[in-house]
Amino acid sequence: MLNKDSISLLKSITNITNSALITYPITTITSERKDILGNIDFSKVEGTGWDEFGIYDLNSFLGALAILDNPDIKQSETSLIAKDSDSSISFVVSHPSSLEEFTTDPENITTTCETPSVVSIDIDTTMITKIRKGVSVFKDLKDLFLVKEGDRLYFKTGNKESFSRTQNSYEVDLTPTINSGNDFEIAILVENFLALPAMDFMLNVKYNKEYDMYRITLENTIYQFLLPTIE
Repeated sequence: MLNKDSISLLKSITNITNSALITYPITTITSERKDILGNIDFSKVEGTGWDEFGIYDLNSFLGALAILDNPDIKQSETSLIAKDSDSSISFVVSHPSSLEEFTTDPENITTTCETPSVVSIDIDTTMITKIRKGVSVFKDLKDLFLVKEGDRLYFKTGNKESFSRTQNSYEVDLTPTINSGNDFEIAILVENFLALPAMDFMLNVKYNKEYDMYRITLENTIYQFLLPTIE
């Protein structure tokens, strides 16, 4: 059942969604706006697995678990029961049908992640933290642009819908491990980037020639995330 490692993974997604259908080994999540999609591979952390269960208020569930010291968690048809040496909680789970809007077929994400990348970048926790600090300086800038100009690749802040010729900005250079294809400027919402857990990722840029459309994925051994681009 859930242990401290799998609980930690659930904590990491609370900025993306507060409702999820928790399945083993792969849990798929969507943000409330249906823009961020993610797969979480719980088999990559120590645990014994479980039957799927729904949590409609993830923050409340995790807050209840935090009351207990190293809880032992068991599953019934209607609840999760967690106990430590001298206390316990019972948390009612949600029926899977009530959480259909917060999940999708994992293959929808995996298929995109498996397509060839035109650019790949290692982004470690230090870099993500640096970008988080940079974009927080200018709170009026809502978009984060990934820009490729020749051999240069960098993030910069801005507002895609702005008609102003001048605006404050923040830039940080990146070092691609794969760099091919045409130059581009891809915009994503700053808030979507900030919702991601701060950890090491491989950021990949996918290009669909048929639709002339870019997609951004962030992947590691546990997570696969799709970030929508702003057209």
